[in-house]
Amino acid sequence: MTREHITSGDLAGWTRWRRDPDGRFASLLGDFYFRATDHGVECRMETDRKHSNGLGYIHGGFIMSFIDMAMFAFIYRQLENSAAVTLSCATDFLSAGIVGKPIEASGEILKETGKMLFVRGLVKQDGVNVASFTGTMRKIPRPPRPTADGIAARPASSQVD
Repeated sequence: MTREHITSGDLAGWTRWRRDPDGRFASLLGDFYFRATDHGVECRMETDRKHSNGLGYIHGGFIMSFIDMAMFAFIYRQLENSAAVTLSCATDFLSAGIVGKPIEASGEILKETGKMLFVRGLVKQDGVNVASFTGTMRKIPRPPRPTADGIAARPASSQVD
Protein backbone atom coordinates (compact mmCIF):
# COMPACT_ATOMS: atom_id res chain seq x y z
CA MET A 1 0.00 0.00 0.00
CA THR A 2 1.42 3.39 -0.92
CA ARG A 3 1.11 6.47 1.23
CA GLU A 4 1.04 9.87 -0.47
CA HIS A 5 0.81 13.25 1.24
CA ILE A 6 -1.41 15.58 -0.82
CA THR A 7 -0.15 19.16 -1.08
CA SER A 8 -2.68 20.84 -3.38
CA GLY A 9 -6.37 20.84 -4.28
CA ASP A 10 -9.41 20.11 -2.15
CA LEU A 11 -7.59 17.38 -0.22
CA ALA A 12 -4.41 19.35 0.56
CA GLY A 13 -3.11 18.29 3.97
CA TRP A 14 -4.57 14.79 3.72
CA THR A 15 -2.59 11.56 3.25
CA ARG A 16 -3.88 8.99 0.77
CA TRP A 17 -3.48 5.26 1.24
CA ARG A 18 -3.77 3.55 -2.11
CA ARG A 19 -3.37 -0.07 -3.05
CA ASP A 20 -2.79 -0.61 -6.73
CA PRO A 21 -5.29 -3.10 -8.18
CA ASP A 22 -3.65 -6.39 -7.30
CA GLY A 23 -6.61 -8.59 -6.42
CA ARG A 24 -6.35 -8.01 -2.67
CA PHE A 25 -9.37 -6.95 -0.66
CA ALA A 26 -8.20 -3.39 0.11
CA SER A 27 -7.72 -2.61 -3.58
CA LEU A 28 -11.44 -3.27 -4.13
CA LEU A 29 -12.51 -0.56 -1.66
CA GLY A 30 -10.90 2.53 -3.19
CA ASP A 31 -8.60 5.27 -1.94
CA PHE A 32 -8.57 6.01 1.79
CA TYR A 33 -7.62 9.45 3.15
CA PHE A 34 -6.57 10.55 6.64
CA ARG A 35 -5.08 13.52 8.46
CA ALA A 36 -3.99 14.27 12.00
CA THR A 37 -5.82 17.04 13.86
CA ASP A 38 -5.59 18.58 17.32
CA HIS A 39 -8.32 16.15 18.43
CA GLY A 40 -7.06 12.90 16.90
CA VAL A 41 -7.28 11.60 13.34
CA GLU A 42 -9.89 12.20 10.63
CA CYS A 43 -10.47 9.71 7.81
CA ARG A 44 -12.46 9.84 4.57
CA MET A 45 -13.52 7.65 1.65
CA GLU A 46 -15.68 8.26 -1.38
CA THR A 47 -18.62 5.91 -1.92
CA ASP A 48 -20.27 4.65 -5.07
CA ARG A 49 -22.55 1.88 -6.28
CA LYS A 50 -19.97 -0.86 -5.67
CA HIS A 51 -20.26 -0.06 -1.93
CA SER A 52 -24.07 -0.50 -1.83
CA ASN A 53 -26.27 -3.20 -0.38
CA GLY A 54 -29.47 -4.64 -1.85
CA LEU A 55 -31.50 -1.70 -0.55
CA GLY A 56 -29.25 0.86 -2.24
CA TYR A 57 -27.62 2.14 0.97
CA ILE A 58 -23.93 1.78 1.88
CA HIS A 59 -23.24 -1.86 2.75
CA GLY A 60 -22.47 -2.49 6.42
CA GLY A 61 -19.48 -4.62 5.43
CA PHE A 62 -17.98 -1.67 3.57
CA ILE A 63 -18.54 0.58 6.59
CA MET A 64 -16.84 -1.98 8.83
CA SER A 65 -13.91 -2.25 6.38
CA PHE A 66 -13.64 1.55 6.40
CA ILE A 67 -13.67 1.46 10.22
CA ASP A 68 -10.87 -1.13 10.27
CA MET A 69 -8.77 1.08 8.00
CA ALA A 70 -9.59 4.11 10.17
CA MET A 71 -8.40 2.29 13.29
CA PHE A 72 -5.04 1.70 11.59
CA ALA A 73 -4.89 5.39 10.65
CA PHE A 74 -5.48 6.26 14.31
CA ILE A 75 -2.44 4.19 15.35
CA TYR A 76 -0.06 4.58 12.39
CA ARG A 77 2.41 6.70 14.40
CA GLN A 78 2.72 3.92 16.96
CA LEU A 79 3.74 1.43 14.26
CA GLU A 80 7.06 2.82 13.04
CA ASN A 81 8.93 -0.34 14.06
CA SER A 82 6.12 -2.89 14.13
CA ALA A 83 2.85 -3.93 12.52
CA ALA A 84 -0.54 -4.56 14.09
CA VAL A 85 -3.59 -6.74 13.78
CA THR A 86 -7.18 -6.05 14.77
CA LEU A 87 -8.23 -8.18 17.72
CA SER A 88 -11.74 -6.80 18.10
CA CYS A 89 -14.00 -4.19 16.62
CA ALA A 90 -17.45 -3.45 18.04
CA THR A 91 -19.64 -1.46 15.66
CA ASP A 92 -23.02 0.11 16.28
CA PHE A 93 -24.89 1.19 13.15
CA LEU A 94 -26.79 4.40 13.84
CA SER A 95 -28.14 5.47 10.44
CA ALA A 96 -28.08 4.41 6.80
CA GLY A 97 -25.21 5.64 4.66
CA ILE A 98 -26.09 7.25 1.32
CA VAL A 99 -24.22 6.03 -1.76
CA GLY A 100 -22.41 8.76 -3.70
CA LYS A 101 -21.44 10.86 -0.69
CA PRO A 102 -18.14 10.51 1.19
CA ILE A 103 -18.07 8.93 4.62
CA GLU A 104 -15.79 10.27 7.33
CA ALA A 105 -14.46 8.90 10.59
CA SER A 106 -12.83 10.61 13.50
CA GLY A 107 -11.33 8.92 16.49
CA GLU A 108 -8.62 8.58 19.03
CA ILE A 109 -6.41 6.22 20.94
CA LEU A 110 -7.92 5.65 24.38
CA LYS A 111 -5.00 3.69 25.81
CA GLU A 112 -1.71 2.19 24.69
CA THR A 113 0.16 -0.54 26.52
CA GLY A 114 3.35 -2.31 25.48
CA LYS A 115 1.53 -4.46 22.93
CA MET A 116 -2.08 -3.25 22.82
CA LEU A 117 -3.91 -0.18 21.55
CA PHE A 118 -7.52 0.66 22.38
CA VAL A 119 -9.34 3.06 20.06
CA ARG A 120 -12.78 4.55 19.55
CA GLY A 121 -14.40 6.56 16.83
CA LEU A 122 -17.45 7.77 14.98
CA VAL A 123 -18.41 7.49 11.30
CA LYS A 124 -20.39 10.41 9.85
CA GLN A 125 -21.82 11.42 6.52
CA ASP A 126 -23.05 14.97 5.90
CA GLY A 127 -23.01 15.57 9.67
CA VAL A 128 -25.21 12.51 10.38
CA ASN A 129 -23.85 9.82 12.72
CA VAL A 130 -23.72 6.58 10.70
CA ALA A 131 -21.81 4.30 13.11
CA SER A 132 -19.85 4.34 16.34
CA PHE A 133 -17.07 1.87 17.12
CA THR A 134 -14.42 0.72 19.54
CA GLY A 135 -11.50 -1.52 18.73
CA THR A 136 -8.51 -3.30 20.15
CA MET A 137 -5.31 -3.56 18.11
CA ARG A 138 -2.31 -5.78 18.88
CA LYS A 139 1.21 -4.73 17.93
CA ILE A 140 3.26 -7.51 16.33
CA PRO A 141 6.71 -7.73 14.76
CA ARG A 142 6.55 -6.67 11.13
CA PRO A 143 6.11 -9.92 9.16
CA PRO A 144 7.79 -10.58 5.83
CA ARG A 145 5.90 -9.29 2.80
CA PRO A 146 3.54 -11.76 1.08
CA THR A 147 4.77 -13.50 -2.04
CA ALA A 148 3.88 -12.22 -5.51
CA ASP A 149 0.68 -14.31 -5.48
CA GLY A 150 -0.42 -12.48 -2.31
CA ILE A 151 -0.07 -15.46 0.00
CA ALA A 152 1.67 -15.10 3.35
CA ALA A 153 2.71 -17.83 5.74
CA ARG A 154 0.85 -18.07 9.03
CA PRO A 155 2.88 -16.19 11.66
CA ALA A 156 4.68 -18.17 14.35
CA SER A 157 2.62 -18.22 17.52
CA SER A 158 5.28 -16.16 19.29
CA GLN A 159 4.55 -13.28 16.90
CA VAL A 160 0.99 -12.80 18.09
CA ASP A 161 1.04 -14.09 21.68
